[in-house]
Amino acid sequence: MEPDIRGIRRAFVLVGVADGTFLPFIPLYLLERGLGAAAIGAVLAGMALVWLFAGLAWGYLADHRFRPERILLAGTSAAAALALTLVLARDGAVLGLLIVGLTLVRSPLTLLDAIALRKLRTLSRTGYARIRLGMSAGWAVSAVASGAAYYVFGLRLIPFIYAPLTAIVALWVWRAVKPEAMTADTATPAVKGVRLGGIPLAMVGFLFSCLLLGISLAATQNFVTLQISVLGGGAFLVGAAAAFQSLTEIPTMGYTHVLTKYLSHPALFALGCAIYLGVFIAWALIPNALVVALLKLAVGVGFALTYVAAVTIANDLSPSRLRATGQALFKSVMFGLAPIIGALGGGVVYGTLGARVMFLASTVVVVAAGAIALVAVPVARRGVEQPLVAIEATSPATP
Repeated sequence: MEPDIRGIRRAFVLVGVADGTFLPFIPLYLLERGLGAAAIGAVLAGMALVWLFAGLAWGYLADHRFRPERILLAGTSAAAALALTLVLARDGAVLGLLIVGLTLVRSPLTLLDAIALRKLRTLSRTGYARIRLGMSAGWAVSAVASGAAYYVFGLRLIPFIYAPLTAIVALWVWRAVKPEAMTADTATPAVKGVRLGGIPLAMVGFLFSCLLLGISLAATQNFVTLQISVLGGGAFLVGAAAAFQSLTEIPTMGYTHVLTKYLSHPALFALGCAIYLGVFIAWALIPNALVVALLKLAVGVGFALTYVAAVTIANDLSPSRLRATGQALFKSVMFGLAPIIGALGGGVVYGTLGARVMFLASTVVVVAAGAIALVAVPVARRGVEQPLVAIEATSPATP
């Protein structure tokens, strides 16, 4: 394996380890500090809003101004320092503001995929899935281990675990994820067809599909944590649920290269949405915390299919000189704009109408997401698999 590929692969693992100690526990962390479902939804929406605009900004800068590896190093270093300030929060409102600020400084992590795709430009596109599954593996181990620690010692340990792990990510990026020399770009055919404001109409349709999927995920994934708690589960079961998801993400991502021999990427995306549909219905009907957590095993399959397909579709629909921007755009929609709507709406519905209504309403949204992806995204020709192409020379290199 080339040193560059090995370096970015291990960076994905380390990011998964660090994030697994923090992100799955944010709703419980805020609940423990006195915030209700609506207020927690507002904090999550604030995080998503920051992620939306910051992700777009980093994508633009990576395509036009700065090496993305340098942006990533600065962001992870700042996140490690700011994470320690969570210790100072004495109430839920202050903690929520600090978490939103932490989201801002860690937002350069959106560039990880663009960096990986560029380093894979001469290899099969299926190599991306194998790199991305390392993050899921790291997440699985750390979510269970940290969940057990929080169950015994309390969520106050979060800053003391997350901060040093993020510092390790920064050190690894500095040591092993080196900026590449500027190279001539390899030409790729532009996406043909109708355009809307200069953007291919297929990309617009795909982004709308990502928006709907992201709304359904934000409304369900964030508040299923509270549902587990309400049904009698604690921090350990929450961490285990996050690990259950990763346990199935890993083999599914590793198997996508086989699935793509039979299914197009839009079909994989729609299949993932169908899996989410079944899970949301089950969450609405099953009143057992352990079973709710175990259903995360199916969520892992759905996430792996939709995420890997989405990264590849965004890469295919973006002009070669704007690949980092294309990745940032779809992630800003799915993990930025959509969670603003989903977290706020999900928090209000969960708090006023209950979990069942919220989960069932999300089924309608996720069905629409899968259907639109099938209709809007053109299917690439089968045959010779195209290598991933380098981002433009002006692009010195991204829940």
